[in-house]
Amino acid sequence: MSLEISITPEADNSKRIAIKGSLDSNTAPELQQIIDAEINDTTTVTIFDFKDLDFLSSAGLRVIFKTKKIMEKNGGKFLLVNLQPQIKKVFEIIKALDGMNVFKDQDEMDDYLTAMQNKVKEEN
Repeated sequence: MSLEISITPEADNSKRIAIKGSLDSNTAPELQQIIDAEINDTTTVTIFDFKDLDFLSSAGLRVIFKTKKIMEKNGGKFLLVNLQPQIKKVFEIIKALDGMNVFKDQDEMDDYLTAMQNKVKEEN
């Protein structure tokens, strides 16, 4: 199965990475190349949108966790949104959802991001 990757700039130097298809050992290198080119120390939030992701292998997990590690190192946020049941199950199996920002849909994520930004404004 193939993989379609769409990178969309979001507010405040954030990036949304929408993935469609299968993220496996054949397609993970392609995603890694795109992330290496798009995500840097000025990226404030990286959002993985799994609305159309059908399959996730350990190779795909490595790319996701590498991205999470980069974001944490740079003081940014790492978010997962629209996890399909089979994809959520993969994360549950490896007990990886604890401590991760996972949202059921776009509205829930937008509410979180609004609250986060309002908090920063109040502090300044």
